[in-house]
Amino acid sequence: MAIVPLVKVTLYGPAAEKDAVLDGLQSLGCVHLNDLRPGAGEAVASSQSDARQALRYLWDSPVRRPELQQSEDVDVDAVVKEALEIRDRSRALAEEREQLHKWITDLEPWGDFELPEWAAQGALRFWFYIVPLYELQKLDAVTLPWKVVGRDHRFAYVVVIADEQPMKMPVPAAPLEPRSLAKLRQRFAQVERDLEELDYRRIGLTLYTDVLRETLDETDDRAARQQAGVRAMERDQLFAVQGWAPSRQAPVLRQFGAQRGLALTIEPTSAEDNPPTLLDNPPVLRGGEELVEFYMTPAYRLWDPSKAMFFSFAMFFAMILSDAGYALLLGVILLAMWRRMGLTASGRDLRDVTLAIVVFSIVFGVLVGAYFGVEPPAGSWLASLHVLDAHNQTLMMWIAIGVGAAHLTYANLVTAWLRRHSPTALSAIGWAAVILGGFGAGLGKSYPELMSLADVGLWALAVGGLLVVLFTSERPFSLKPIQVFGRLLDGLKGLTGCSKAFGDVLSYLRLFALGLASIKLAEAFNTLAATSFALKGVGVLLGLLVLLVGHSINFAMGIMSGVVHGLRLNLIEFFNWSLPDEGERFQAFEKKAMKAAE
Repeated sequence: MAIVPLVKVTLYGPAAEKDAVLDGLQSLGCVHLNDLRPGAGEAVASSQSDARQALRYLWDSPVRRPELQQSEDVDVDAVVKEALEIRDRSRALAEEREQLHKWITDLEPWGDFELPEWAAQGALRFWFYIVPLYELQKLDAVTLPWKVVGRDHRFAYVVVIADEQPMKMPVPAAPLEPRSLAKLRQRFAQVERDLEELDYRRIGLTLYTDVLRETLDETDDRAARQQAGVRAMERDQLFAVQGWAPSRQAPVLRQFGAQRGLALTIEPTSAEDNPPTLLDNPPVLRGGEELVEFYMTPAYRLWDPSKAMFFSFAMFFAMILSDAGYALLLGVILLAMWRRMGLTASGRDLRDVTLAIVVFSIVFGVLVGAYFGVEPPAGSWLASLHVLDAHNQTLMMWIAIGVGAAHLTYANLVTAWLRRHSPTALSAIGWAAVILGGFGAGLGKSYPELMSLADVGLWALAVGGLLVVLFTSERPFSLKPIQVFGRLLDGLKGLTGCSKAFGDVLSYLRLFALGLASIKLAEAFNTLAATSFALKGVGVLLGLLVLLVGHSINFAMGIMSGVVHGLRLNLIEFFNWSLPDEGERFQAFEKKAMKAAE
Protein backbone atom coordinates (compact mmCIF):
# COMPACT_ATOMS: atom_id res chain seq x y z
CA MET A 1 0.00 0.00 0.00
CA ALA A 2 1.54 3.29 -1.05
CA ILE A 3 -0.78 5.73 0.74
CA VAL A 4 1.48 7.63 3.10
CA PRO A 5 0.38 7.61 6.80
CA LEU A 6 -0.39 11.14 7.99
CA VAL A 7 -0.52 12.90 11.34
CA LYS A 8 -2.41 16.04 12.32
CA VAL A 9 -0.02 18.88 13.15
CA THR A 10 -1.00 22.10 14.97
CA LEU A 11 1.43 24.96 15.63
CA TYR A 12 0.78 27.78 18.12
CA GLY A 13 2.75 30.97 18.55
CA PRO A 14 2.71 34.78 18.93
CA ALA A 15 0.62 36.51 16.25
CA ALA A 16 3.53 38.86 15.49
CA GLU A 17 5.59 35.88 14.25
CA LYS A 18 2.87 34.37 12.08
CA ASP A 19 4.31 35.50 8.75
CA ALA A 20 7.81 34.30 9.60
CA VAL A 21 6.48 30.93 10.78
CA LEU A 22 4.42 30.47 7.62
CA ASP A 23 7.46 31.31 5.49
CA GLY A 24 9.50 28.68 7.32
CA LEU A 25 6.71 26.14 7.10
CA GLN A 26 6.46 26.80 3.37
CA SER A 27 10.19 26.18 3.04
CA LEU A 28 9.74 22.78 4.69
CA GLY A 29 7.09 21.92 2.10
CA CYS A 30 5.62 18.92 3.93
CA VAL A 31 2.28 20.12 5.36
CA HIS A 32 -1.19 20.16 3.79
CA LEU A 33 -2.87 23.10 5.52
CA ASN A 34 -6.39 22.98 6.95
CA ASP A 35 -8.74 25.95 6.96
CA LEU A 36 -9.27 27.01 10.59
CA ARG A 37 -11.46 29.93 9.52
CA PRO A 38 -13.97 28.50 7.02
CA GLY A 39 -15.72 31.20 5.05
CA ALA A 40 -13.18 33.87 6.04
CA GLY A 41 -12.20 34.44 2.43
CA GLU A 42 -11.42 32.81 -0.86
CA ALA A 43 -7.96 32.02 -2.07
CA VAL A 44 -5.92 35.03 -3.07
CA ALA A 45 -5.73 34.88 -6.82
CA SER A 46 -2.48 35.64 -8.54
CA SER A 47 -2.62 38.55 -10.98
CA GLN A 48 -0.02 36.99 -13.22
CA SER A 49 -2.35 35.57 -15.87
CA ASP A 50 -0.68 37.61 -18.62
CA ALA A 51 2.75 36.42 -17.51
CA ARG A 52 1.55 32.80 -17.50
CA GLN A 53 0.18 33.15 -21.01
CA ALA A 54 3.47 34.65 -22.14
CA LEU A 55 5.46 31.85 -20.51
CA ARG A 56 3.27 29.18 -22.10
CA TYR A 57 3.61 30.86 -25.49
CA LEU A 58 7.40 31.01 -25.26
CA TRP A 59 7.66 27.50 -23.83
CA ASP A 60 5.68 26.10 -26.78
CA SER A 61 8.10 27.62 -29.28
CA PRO A 62 9.41 24.83 -31.56
CA VAL A 63 12.90 26.35 -31.32
CA ARG A 64 14.27 27.74 -28.05
CA ARG A 65 17.49 29.45 -27.08
CA PRO A 66 19.49 28.37 -24.00
CA GLU A 67 17.92 30.04 -20.97
CA LEU A 68 19.49 33.15 -19.48
CA GLN A 69 21.18 32.88 -16.11
CA GLN A 70 18.67 33.86 -13.44
CA SER A 71 21.16 36.15 -11.71
CA GLU A 72 21.03 38.67 -14.55
CA ASP A 73 18.66 41.63 -14.38
CA VAL A 74 15.66 41.31 -16.68
CA ASP A 75 12.66 43.58 -17.18
CA VAL A 76 10.05 40.85 -16.81
CA ASP A 77 7.13 43.17 -17.57
CA ALA A 78 8.71 44.20 -20.86
CA VAL A 79 9.32 40.55 -21.80
CA VAL A 80 5.70 39.65 -21.03
CA LYS A 81 4.36 42.62 -22.98
CA GLU A 82 6.48 41.87 -26.04
CA ALA A 83 5.69 38.14 -25.97
CA LEU A 84 1.95 38.77 -25.87
CA GLU A 85 2.22 41.38 -28.63
CA ILE A 86 4.08 38.86 -30.78
CA ARG A 87 1.49 36.20 -30.02
CA ASP A 88 -1.48 38.41 -30.86
CA ARG A 89 0.16 39.81 -33.99
CA SER A 90 1.13 36.31 -35.15
CA ARG A 91 -2.41 35.05 -34.71
CA ALA A 92 -3.84 37.99 -36.66
CA LEU A 93 -1.33 37.52 -39.49
CA ALA A 94 -1.94 33.77 -39.58
CA GLU A 95 -5.66 34.40 -40.01
CA GLU A 96 -4.94 36.97 -42.73
CA ARG A 97 -2.62 34.53 -44.49
CA GLU A 98 -5.34 31.89 -44.50
CA GLN A 99 -7.85 34.37 -45.92
CA LEU A 100 -5.38 35.59 -48.56
CA HIS A 101 -4.70 32.01 -49.59
CA LYS A 102 -8.44 31.46 -50.09
CA TRP A 103 -8.82 34.66 -52.10
CA ILE A 104 -5.84 33.80 -54.30
CA THR A 105 -7.25 30.33 -54.92
CA ASP A 106 -10.63 31.82 -55.80
CA LEU A 107 -9.15 34.42 -58.18
CA GLU A 108 -6.64 32.25 -60.06
CA PRO A 109 -9.22 30.81 -62.51
CA TRP A 110 -10.32 34.37 -63.45
CA GLY A 111 -6.83 35.70 -64.15
CA ASP A 112 -4.91 38.72 -62.89
CA PHE A 113 -7.13 41.79 -63.18
CA GLU A 114 -8.52 44.68 -61.18
CA LEU A 115 -11.93 46.11 -61.96
CA PRO A 116 -12.18 49.82 -62.79
CA GLU A 117 -14.52 51.82 -60.59
CA TRP A 118 -17.28 51.96 -63.23
CA ALA A 119 -17.33 48.16 -63.53
CA ALA A 120 -17.72 47.74 -59.78
CA GLN A 121 -20.17 50.50 -58.89
CA GLY A 122 -21.27 52.18 -62.16
CA ALA A 123 -24.46 51.90 -64.16
CA LEU A 124 -23.19 48.70 -65.80
CA ARG A 125 -21.49 46.22 -63.52
CA PHE A 126 -19.61 42.96 -63.89
CA TRP A 127 -21.21 39.90 -62.28
CA PHE A 128 -19.16 36.74 -61.80
CA TYR A 129 -20.50 33.19 -61.86
CA ILE A 130 -18.89 29.79 -61.37
CA VAL A 131 -21.14 27.54 -63.48
CA PRO A 132 -20.85 23.73 -63.46
CA LEU A 133 -20.15 22.47 -66.97
CA TYR A 134 -23.32 20.40 -67.04
CA GLU A 135 -25.38 23.60 -66.53
CA LEU A 136 -23.50 25.73 -69.04
CA GLN A 137 -26.14 25.24 -71.73
CA LYS A 138 -28.66 27.10 -69.57
CA LEU A 139 -26.78 30.30 -70.33
CA ASP A 140 -28.14 30.21 -73.90
CA ALA A 141 -31.39 31.61 -72.51
CA VAL A 142 -29.58 34.61 -70.97
CA THR A 143 -30.06 37.72 -73.15
CA LEU A 144 -27.56 39.87 -71.27
CA PRO A 145 -23.97 40.14 -72.49
CA TRP A 146 -21.90 37.30 -71.01
CA LYS A 147 -18.62 35.55 -71.72
CA VAL A 148 -16.72 32.46 -70.51
CA VAL A 149 -13.33 33.75 -69.41
CA GLY A 150 -11.98 30.44 -68.19
CA ARG A 151 -12.83 26.82 -67.51
CA ASP A 152 -11.47 23.70 -65.90
CA HIS A 153 -12.61 20.07 -65.74
CA ARG A 154 -15.60 20.97 -63.52
CA PHE A 155 -16.59 24.62 -63.93
CA ALA A 156 -16.90 27.44 -66.42
CA TYR A 157 -16.05 30.92 -65.16
CA VAL A 158 -18.57 33.36 -66.59
CA VAL A 159 -18.75 37.18 -66.54
CA VAL A 160 -22.12 38.89 -67.14
CA ILE A 161 -22.53 42.64 -67.75
CA ALA A 162 -25.73 44.12 -66.35
CA ASP A 163 -26.99 47.10 -64.38
CA GLU A 164 -28.65 44.80 -61.80
CA GLN A 165 -27.89 41.28 -60.67
CA PRO A 166 -29.35 38.81 -63.23
CA MET A 167 -32.25 36.77 -61.84
CA LYS A 168 -32.27 33.68 -64.06
CA MET A 169 -28.70 32.49 -63.70
CA PRO A 170 -28.26 28.76 -62.82
CA VAL A 171 -26.02 29.61 -59.85
CA PRO A 172 -25.70 32.57 -57.47
CA ALA A 173 -23.10 35.26 -58.14
CA ALA A 174 -19.62 34.62 -56.75
CA PRO A 175 -18.20 37.39 -54.52
CA LEU A 176 -14.61 38.15 -55.55
CA GLU A 177 -11.97 40.12 -53.70
CA PRO A 178 -11.64 43.54 -55.40
CA ARG A 179 -7.82 43.49 -55.23
CA SER A 180 -5.95 42.01 -58.16
CA LEU A 181 -4.24 38.66 -58.04
CA ALA A 182 -0.83 40.36 -58.18
CA LYS A 183 -1.64 42.57 -55.17
CA LEU A 184 -2.95 39.61 -53.20
CA ARG A 185 0.21 37.62 -53.89
CA GLN A 186 2.32 40.61 -52.92
CA ARG A 187 0.47 40.96 -49.64
CA PHE A 188 0.69 37.20 -49.03
CA ALA A 189 4.47 37.33 -49.43
CA GLN A 190 4.66 40.30 -47.04
CA VAL A 191 2.58 38.44 -44.42
CA GLU A 192 4.90 35.45 -44.73
CA ARG A 193 7.92 37.70 -44.13
CA ASP A 194 6.24 39.36 -41.14
CA LEU A 195 5.39 35.98 -39.59
CA GLU A 196 8.95 34.81 -40.10
CA GLU A 197 10.25 37.97 -38.39
CA LEU A 198 7.85 37.41 -35.47
CA ASP A 199 9.06 33.82 -35.15
CA TYR A 200 12.64 35.07 -34.84
CA ARG A 201 11.57 37.55 -32.16
CA ARG A 202 9.72 34.79 -30.30
CA ILE A 203 12.78 32.54 -30.39
CA GLY A 204 14.83 35.43 -29.06
CA LEU A 205 12.49 35.88 -26.10
CA THR A 206 12.79 32.20 -25.15
CA LEU A 207 16.08 33.30 -23.62
CA TYR A 208 14.02 34.50 -20.63
CA THR A 209 11.74 31.51 -20.00
CA ASP A 210 13.52 30.42 -16.81
CA VAL A 211 13.59 33.96 -15.44
CA LEU A 212 9.90 34.38 -16.19
CA ARG A 213 9.01 31.03 -14.60
CA GLU A 214 11.01 31.84 -11.48
CA THR A 215 9.25 35.20 -11.16
CA LEU A 216 5.86 33.52 -11.46
CA ASP A 217 6.79 30.89 -8.88
CA GLU A 218 7.83 33.58 -6.42
CA THR A 219 4.57 35.42 -6.99
CA ASP A 220 2.58 32.22 -6.44
CA ASP A 221 4.54 31.54 -3.25
CA ARG A 222 3.64 34.98 -1.90
CA ALA A 223 -0.02 34.40 -2.78
CA ALA A 224 0.04 31.00 -1.06
CA ARG A 225 1.51 32.51 2.10
CA GLN A 226 -1.17 35.20 2.07
CA GLN A 227 -3.83 32.53 1.66
CA ALA A 228 -2.33 30.50 4.52
CA GLY A 229 -2.41 33.59 6.71
CA VAL A 230 -6.11 34.03 5.99
CA ARG A 231 -6.77 30.40 6.95
CA ALA A 232 -4.80 30.56 10.22
CA MET A 233 -6.67 31.33 13.45
CA GLU A 234 -5.77 34.43 15.49
CA ARG A 235 -7.01 35.19 18.98
CA ASP A 236 -5.60 37.09 21.99
CA GLN A 237 -2.25 37.91 20.32
CA LEU A 238 -1.77 34.24 19.43
CA PHE A 239 -2.12 32.35 16.18
CA ALA A 240 -2.66 28.71 15.31
CA VAL A 241 -2.03 26.90 12.02
CA GLN A 242 -3.04 23.30 11.43
CA GLY A 243 -2.50 20.74 8.72
CA TRP A 244 -1.63 17.18 7.78
CA ALA A 245 1.91 15.92 7.36
CA PRO A 246 3.52 12.54 6.63
CA SER A 247 4.27 10.77 9.93
CA ARG A 248 7.91 10.42 8.88
CA GLN A 249 8.17 14.22 8.91
CA ALA A 250 7.16 14.50 12.60
CA PRO A 251 10.78 14.82 13.85
CA VAL A 252 11.45 17.61 11.35
CA LEU A 253 8.36 19.49 12.49
CA ARG A 254 9.27 19.05 16.16
CA GLN A 255 12.69 20.50 15.46
CA PHE A 256 11.10 23.37 13.53
CA GLY A 257 8.77 24.18 16.44
CA ALA A 258 11.56 23.98 18.99
CA GLN A 259 13.86 26.29 17.03
CA ARG A 260 11.15 28.95 16.80
CA GLY A 261 9.81 28.53 20.33
CA LEU A 262 6.37 27.37 19.15
CA ALA A 263 3.88 25.10 20.85
CA LEU A 264 3.31 21.97 18.79
CA THR A 265 0.84 19.09 18.92
CA ILE A 266 1.06 16.01 16.71
CA GLU A 267 -1.95 13.68 16.74
CA PRO A 268 -2.63 10.44 14.89
CA THR A 269 -5.67 10.28 12.64
CA SER A 270 -8.96 9.42 14.29
CA ALA A 271 -12.12 7.84 12.92
CA GLU A 272 -13.74 11.29 12.67
CA ASP A 273 -10.90 12.76 10.62
CA ASN A 274 -10.90 12.91 6.83
CA PRO A 275 -7.24 13.40 5.89
CA PRO A 276 -6.06 14.09 2.34
CA THR A 277 -4.39 11.32 0.36
CA LEU A 278 -0.67 11.36 -0.41
CA LEU A 279 0.52 8.65 -2.79
CA ASP A 280 4.14 7.54 -2.80
CA ASN A 281 5.47 5.11 -5.39
CA PRO A 282 8.93 4.31 -6.78
CA PRO A 283 9.95 6.85 -9.47
CA VAL A 284 9.69 4.24 -12.24
CA LEU A 285 6.06 3.45 -11.33
CA ARG A 286 5.00 7.00 -10.51
CA GLY A 287 3.25 7.25 -13.86
CA GLY A 288 0.57 5.03 -12.35
CA GLU A 289 -0.25 7.83 -9.91
CA GLU A 290 -0.87 10.19 -12.82
CA LEU A 291 -3.23 7.65 -14.40
CA VAL A 292 -5.16 7.17 -11.14
CA GLU A 293 -5.42 10.86 -10.27
CA PHE A 294 -6.47 11.66 -13.82
CA TYR A 295 -9.84 10.24 -12.74
CA MET A 296 -9.97 10.38 -8.93
CA THR A 297 -7.94 10.42 -5.73
CA PRO A 298 -8.51 7.36 -3.51
CA ALA A 299 -9.84 8.02 -0.03
CA TYR A 300 -7.17 8.01 2.69
CA ARG A 301 -8.35 4.76 4.29
CA LEU A 302 -8.61 2.81 1.05
CA TRP A 303 -5.64 1.72 -1.06
CA ASP A 304 -3.36 2.99 -3.78
CA PRO A 305 -4.09 1.26 -7.12
CA SER A 306 -1.20 3.01 -8.92
CA LYS A 307 0.99 -0.07 -9.38
CA ALA A 308 -1.92 -2.27 -10.42
CA MET A 309 -3.10 0.33 -12.90
CA PHE A 310 0.39 0.92 -14.28
CA PHE A 311 0.77 -2.70 -15.34
CA SER A 312 -2.86 -3.46 -16.22
CA PHE A 313 -3.10 -0.36 -18.43
CA ALA A 314 0.06 -1.41 -20.29
CA MET A 315 -1.30 -4.94 -20.71
CA PHE A 316 -4.71 -3.77 -21.95
CA PHE A 317 -3.05 -1.37 -24.40
CA ALA A 318 -0.89 -4.21 -25.72
CA MET A 319 -3.89 -6.49 -26.26
CA ILE A 320 -5.73 -3.75 -28.15
CA LEU A 321 -2.74 -2.82 -30.35
CA SER A 322 -1.93 -6.53 -31.01
CA ASP A 323 1.00 -5.85 -33.35
CA ALA A 324 4.71 -5.97 -32.62
CA GLY A 325 5.47 -3.80 -35.65
CA TYR A 326 3.23 -1.02 -34.41
CA ALA A 327 4.78 -1.40 -30.95
CA LEU A 328 8.29 -0.98 -32.39
CA LEU A 329 7.13 2.12 -34.27
CA LEU A 330 5.74 3.52 -31.03
CA GLY A 331 9.09 2.73 -29.42
CA VAL A 332 10.92 4.71 -32.12
CA ILE A 333 8.63 7.69 -31.48
CA LEU A 334 9.28 7.39 -27.75
CA LEU A 335 13.03 7.27 -28.35
CA ALA A 336 12.85 10.42 -30.48
CA MET A 337 10.96 12.26 -27.69
CA TRP A 338 12.90 10.74 -24.80
CA ARG A 339 15.00 13.76 -23.85
CA ARG A 340 12.19 16.28 -24.36
CA MET A 341 9.83 14.24 -22.16
CA GLY A 342 12.49 14.10 -19.47
CA LEU A 343 12.48 17.88 -18.96
CA THR A 344 9.54 17.82 -16.51
CA ALA A 345 8.38 15.46 -13.77
CA SER A 346 5.05 14.79 -15.49
CA GLY A 347 6.90 14.17 -18.75
CA ARG A 348 9.15 11.60 -17.06
CA ASP A 349 6.11 9.85 -15.59
CA LEU A 350 4.45 9.71 -19.01
CA ARG A 351 7.69 8.44 -20.49
CA ASP A 352 7.82 5.55 -18.03
CA VAL A 353 4.20 4.62 -18.77
CA THR A 354 4.86 4.73 -22.51
CA LEU A 355 7.97 2.59 -22.10
CA ALA A 356 5.94 -0.05 -20.27
CA ILE A 357 3.32 0.12 -23.02
CA VAL A 358 5.99 -0.44 -25.68
CA VAL A 359 7.50 -3.43 -23.85
CA PHE A 360 4.15 -5.09 -23.17
CA SER A 361 2.96 -4.43 -26.74
CA ILE A 362 6.08 -5.92 -28.28
CA VAL A 363 5.77 -9.04 -26.14
CA PHE A 364 2.06 -9.52 -26.91
CA GLY A 365 2.58 -8.72 -30.60
CA VAL A 366 5.27 -11.41 -30.79
CA LEU A 367 2.98 -13.91 -29.03
CA VAL A 368 0.16 -13.34 -31.54
CA GLY A 369 2.66 -13.22 -34.43
CA ALA A 370 1.63 -9.89 -35.95
CA TYR A 371 4.15 -7.53 -37.58
CA PHE A 372 2.32 -4.80 -39.45
CA GLY A 373 -0.33 -7.40 -40.24
CA VAL A 374 2.18 -10.01 -41.50
CA GLU A 375 2.78 -13.33 -39.78
CA PRO A 376 6.40 -14.55 -39.43
CA PRO A 377 7.50 -17.22 -41.96
CA ALA A 378 6.96 -20.81 -40.90
CA GLY A 379 10.07 -22.35 -39.35
CA SER A 380 11.61 -19.01 -38.36
CA TRP A 381 12.56 -18.24 -34.75
CA LEU A 382 9.82 -15.60 -34.66
CA ALA A 383 7.32 -18.28 -35.69
CA SER A 384 8.45 -20.39 -32.72
CA LEU A 385 7.39 -17.51 -30.45
CA HIS A 386 3.98 -17.30 -32.10
CA VAL A 387 2.00 -19.20 -29.48
CA LEU A 388 -1.39 -17.43 -29.66
CA ASP A 389 -3.60 -17.72 -32.72
CA ALA A 390 -5.29 -14.32 -32.96
CA HIS A 391 -7.69 -15.72 -35.56
CA ASN A 392 -9.00 -18.34 -33.13
CA GLN A 393 -11.85 -16.20 -31.92
CA THR A 394 -13.02 -18.61 -29.21
CA LEU A 395 -9.56 -18.79 -27.67
CA MET A 396 -8.98 -15.03 -27.78
CA MET A 397 -12.44 -14.32 -26.35
CA TRP A 398 -11.76 -16.58 -23.38
CA ILE A 399 -8.34 -14.99 -22.86
CA ALA A 400 -9.99 -11.54 -22.74
CA ILE A 401 -12.70 -12.78 -20.37
CA GLY A 402 -10.07 -14.49 -18.22
CA VAL A 403 -8.10 -11.25 -17.98
CA GLY A 404 -11.26 -9.46 -16.93
CA ALA A 405 -12.16 -12.10 -14.35
CA ALA A 406 -8.65 -11.97 -12.87
CA HIS A 407 -8.69 -8.16 -12.81
CA LEU A 408 -12.03 -7.93 -11.00
CA THR A 409 -11.14 -10.81 -8.67
CA TYR A 410 -8.05 -8.91 -7.63
CA ALA A 411 -10.22 -5.83 -6.99
CA ASN A 412 -12.51 -7.83 -4.72
CA LEU A 413 -9.65 -9.46 -2.84
CA VAL A 414 -8.16 -6.03 -2.16
CA THR A 415 -11.58 -4.91 -0.91
CA ALA A 416 -11.73 -7.97 1.34
CA TRP A 417 -8.32 -7.12 2.80
CA LEU A 418 -9.39 -3.54 3.49
CA ARG A 419 -12.49 -4.88 5.30
CA ARG A 420 -10.56 -7.61 7.10
CA HIS A 421 -11.80 -6.37 10.49
CA SER A 422 -15.43 -6.58 9.37
CA PRO A 423 -17.60 -9.58 8.41
CA THR A 424 -18.41 -7.79 5.13
CA ALA A 425 -14.95 -8.88 3.95
CA LEU A 426 -16.51 -12.32 3.36
CA SER A 427 -18.94 -10.67 0.94
CA ALA A 428 -16.03 -9.38 -1.18
CA ILE A 429 -14.48 -12.86 -1.08
CA GLY A 430 -17.84 -14.20 -2.18
CA TRP A 431 -17.87 -11.89 -5.21
CA ALA A 432 -14.36 -13.03 -6.11
CA ALA A 433 -15.58 -16.63 -5.94
CA VAL A 434 -18.66 -15.80 -8.05
CA ILE A 435 -16.55 -14.14 -10.76
CA LEU A 436 -13.95 -16.92 -10.87
CA GLY A 437 -16.63 -19.59 -10.60
CA GLY A 438 -18.59 -18.13 -13.51
CA PHE A 439 -15.43 -17.98 -15.60
CA GLY A 440 -14.50 -21.58 -14.74
CA ALA A 441 -18.00 -22.87 -15.46
CA GLY A 442 -18.14 -21.12 -18.81
CA LEU A 443 -14.67 -22.26 -19.82
CA GLY A 444 -15.42 -25.84 -18.85
CA LYS A 445 -18.60 -25.85 -20.91
CA SER A 446 -16.71 -24.52 -23.97
CA TYR A 447 -13.86 -27.03 -23.77
CA PRO A 448 -14.94 -30.62 -22.98
CA GLU A 449 -11.43 -31.53 -21.81
CA LEU A 450 -11.91 -28.96 -19.01
CA MET A 451 -15.29 -30.28 -17.86
CA SER A 452 -13.97 -30.81 -14.32
CA LEU A 453 -13.31 -27.06 -14.19
CA ALA A 454 -16.99 -26.46 -14.85
CA ASP A 455 -17.96 -28.50 -11.79
CA VAL A 456 -15.51 -26.57 -9.61
CA GLY A 457 -16.84 -23.33 -11.05
CA LEU A 458 -20.43 -24.21 -10.18
CA TRP A 459 -19.42 -24.97 -6.59
CA ALA A 460 -17.56 -21.66 -6.41
CA LEU A 461 -20.66 -19.89 -7.73
CA ALA A 462 -22.83 -21.47 -5.08
CA VAL A 463 -20.44 -20.80 -2.17
CA GLY A 464 -19.71 -17.27 -3.37
CA GLY A 465 -23.40 -16.48 -3.74
CA LEU A 466 -24.06 -17.78 -0.22
CA LEU A 467 -21.30 -15.56 1.19
CA VAL A 468 -22.77 -12.55 -0.60
CA VAL A 469 -26.24 -13.24 0.82
CA LEU A 470 -24.99 -13.80 4.38
CA PHE A 471 -22.36 -11.07 4.73
CA THR A 472 -23.34 -8.15 2.51
CA SER A 473 -25.37 -6.47 5.24
CA GLU A 474 -23.69 -4.08 7.66
CA ARG A 475 -26.40 -4.59 10.29
CA PRO A 476 -25.12 -5.98 13.60
CA PHE A 477 -25.46 -9.73 14.15
CA SER A 478 -28.55 -10.63 16.15
CA LEU A 479 -30.95 -13.58 16.46
CA LYS A 480 -33.93 -11.26 16.57
CA PRO A 481 -36.23 -12.14 13.66
CA ILE A 482 -36.35 -8.55 12.41
CA GLN A 483 -32.55 -8.36 12.32
CA VAL A 484 -32.20 -11.77 10.64
CA PHE A 485 -34.81 -10.81 8.07
CA GLY A 486 -33.09 -7.46 7.47
CA ARG A 487 -29.71 -9.07 6.93
CA LEU A 488 -31.14 -11.62 4.51
CA LEU A 489 -32.99 -8.87 2.64
CA ASP A 490 -29.77 -6.86 2.36
CA GLY A 491 -27.98 -9.97 1.13
CA LEU A 492 -30.58 -10.66 -1.54
CA LYS A 493 -30.35 -7.06 -2.67
CA GLY A 494 -26.58 -7.46 -2.88
CA LEU A 495 -27.00 -10.62 -4.94
CA THR A 496 -28.72 -8.57 -7.65
CA GLY A 497 -25.20 -7.32 -8.43
CA CYS A 498 -24.66 -10.57 -10.35
CA SER A 499 -25.85 -8.85 -13.52
CA LYS A 500 -23.33 -6.06 -12.90
CA ALA A 501 -20.54 -8.58 -12.32
CA PHE A 502 -21.50 -10.45 -15.51
CA GLY A 503 -21.61 -7.23 -17.54
CA ASP A 504 -18.32 -5.93 -16.13
CA VAL A 505 -16.48 -9.15 -16.96
CA LEU A 506 -17.89 -9.17 -20.49
CA SER A 507 -16.74 -5.56 -20.90
CA TYR A 508 -13.23 -6.95 -21.22
CA LEU A 509 -14.26 -8.55 -24.52
CA ARG A 510 -13.41 -5.18 -26.04
CA LEU A 511 -9.76 -6.24 -25.66
CA PHE A 512 -10.41 -9.15 -28.01
CA ALA A 513 -12.63 -7.18 -30.41
CA LEU A 514 -10.32 -4.20 -30.78
CA GLY A 515 -7.22 -6.37 -31.04
CA LEU A 516 -8.80 -8.52 -33.76
CA ALA A 517 -9.98 -5.40 -35.60
CA SER A 518 -6.43 -4.01 -35.56
CA ILE A 519 -5.03 -7.24 -36.99
CA LYS A 520 -7.73 -7.56 -39.65
CA LEU A 521 -7.36 -3.96 -40.78
CA ALA A 522 -3.60 -4.37 -41.11
CA GLU A 523 -4.11 -7.53 -43.16
CA ALA A 524 -6.72 -5.80 -45.33
CA PHE A 525 -4.36 -2.93 -46.14
CA ASN A 526 -1.61 -5.42 -46.95
CA THR A 527 -3.95 -7.30 -49.31
CA LEU A 528 -4.98 -4.08 -51.08
CA ALA A 529 -1.34 -3.07 -51.45
CA ALA A 530 -0.38 -6.51 -52.81
CA THR A 531 -3.16 -6.24 -55.42
CA SER A 532 -1.83 -2.82 -56.46
CA PHE A 533 1.77 -4.09 -56.65
CA ALA A 534 0.63 -6.82 -59.03
CA LEU A 535 -0.41 -4.14 -61.53
CA LYS A 536 3.15 -2.75 -61.61
CA GLY A 537 3.91 0.75 -62.84
CA VAL A 538 1.54 3.21 -61.19
CA GLY A 539 0.21 0.31 -59.14
CA VAL A 540 3.46 0.20 -57.17
CA LEU A 541 3.07 3.84 -56.16
CA LEU A 542 -0.58 3.25 -55.30
CA GLY A 543 0.37 0.20 -53.22
CA LEU A 544 2.97 2.17 -51.29
CA LEU A 545 0.38 4.90 -50.67
CA VAL A 546 -2.12 2.31 -49.40
CA LEU A 547 0.48 0.88 -47.03
CA LEU A 548 1.53 4.28 -45.73
CA VAL A 549 -1.95 5.76 -45.28
CA GLY A 550 -3.66 2.54 -44.22
CA HIS A 551 -1.15 1.55 -41.56
CA SER A 552 -0.91 5.15 -40.32
CA ILE A 553 -4.68 5.20 -39.79
CA ASN A 554 -4.66 1.79 -38.12
CA PHE A 555 -1.71 2.77 -35.91
CA ALA A 556 -3.43 5.98 -34.81
CA MET A 557 -6.71 4.16 -34.14
CA GLY A 558 -4.85 1.52 -32.14
CA ILE A 559 -3.22 4.15 -29.93
CA MET A 560 -6.50 6.00 -29.36
CA SER A 561 -8.37 2.78 -28.61
CA GLY A 562 -5.61 1.57 -26.30
CA VAL A 563 -5.66 4.78 -24.28
CA VAL A 564 -9.45 5.20 -24.11
CA HIS A 565 -10.43 1.61 -23.44
CA GLY A 566 -7.34 0.77 -21.40
CA LEU A 567 -8.23 3.60 -19.04
CA ARG A 568 -11.94 2.84 -19.10
CA LEU A 569 -11.52 -0.76 -17.91
CA ASN A 570 -9.44 0.46 -14.98
CA LEU A 571 -11.31 3.64 -14.07
CA ILE A 572 -14.84 2.25 -14.36
CA GLU A 573 -14.99 -1.55 -14.06
CA PHE A 574 -11.98 -2.01 -11.75
CA PHE A 575 -12.50 1.08 -9.59
CA ASN A 576 -16.20 0.32 -9.12
CA TRP A 577 -15.27 -2.88 -7.30
CA SER A 578 -12.28 -1.62 -5.31
CA LEU A 579 -12.57 2.16 -4.75
CA PRO A 580 -16.03 3.08 -3.45
CA ASP A 581 -14.98 6.45 -2.00
CA GLU A 582 -13.06 9.41 -3.39
CA GLY A 583 -10.61 11.44 -1.33
CA GLU A 584 -8.85 14.80 -1.38
CA ARG A 585 -5.44 15.10 -2.97
CA PHE A 586 -2.57 16.08 -0.65
CA GLN A 587 -1.40 19.58 -1.59
CA ALA A 588 1.82 20.47 0.18
CA PHE A 589 2.26 24.06 1.35
CA GLU A 590 5.61 24.56 -0.36
CA LYS A 591 7.69 27.03 -2.29
CA LYS A 592 7.50 26.49 -6.02
CA ALA A 593 10.61 28.55 -6.63
CA MET A 594 12.66 26.38 -4.26
CA LYS A 595 11.26 23.16 -5.74
CA ALA A 596 12.05 24.30 -9.30
CA ALA A 597 15.62 25.16 -8.29
CA GLU A 598 16.09 21.64 -6.98
